[in-house]
Amino acid sequence: MRKLKNFEAFNEGLGKVGAYLNDLIKKGGKMASDTWEATKVEGEETKIAMNILSRMIKGEEVSEKEKSFLKAQSKDVARILPLVAISGIPIPIPITPLLIMLGKKYGFDFLPKDNRGLLSEDKPDGDDVVKE
Repeated sequence: MRKLKNFEAFNEGLGKVGAYLNDLIKKGGKMASDTWEATKVEGEETKIAMNILSRMIKGEEVSEKEKSFLKAQSKDVARILPLVAISGIPIPIPITPLLIMLGKKYGFDFLPKDNRGLLSEDKPDGDDVVKE
C-alpha cells in the first residue's frame, strides 16, 4: 500500500494556490476553535443569567453589577439567535462563517462577548458597563 501525502506535502507543488489553501485551512481551524470557546463561555454565562433572573422573579435582592451582567448577556443571546436560525436552513454552503466574516468587516460581531468580568469585585460600579 502506498503512503498518503500529508496536506502540506500535497500543496508543495501548487505554489501560491497551495499557500492560499494552507492559510484558508488554518483560518478555518482558528474560527472553529474560537467559536467552540465562545460557545462554552456562553453556556456558563447563560446559567449565571438564569440564576440572576430567577432571583429577580422571586423578589430577592440583585446587585447593580448583576443587573448589568444580565443586560449584556441578553444582548449576546439576541446576537446569537440569527446564527442559530440560519444554521438550521439546509443550504449547500456554510453561511454562518460567511456571516461572521462579513459582520467583522462591517463592524458587527455576531459572536458573543465574555461578560463574566461584569460580576467581578475588582472594578467600582459604573466602570464595568458594556457600551455598544
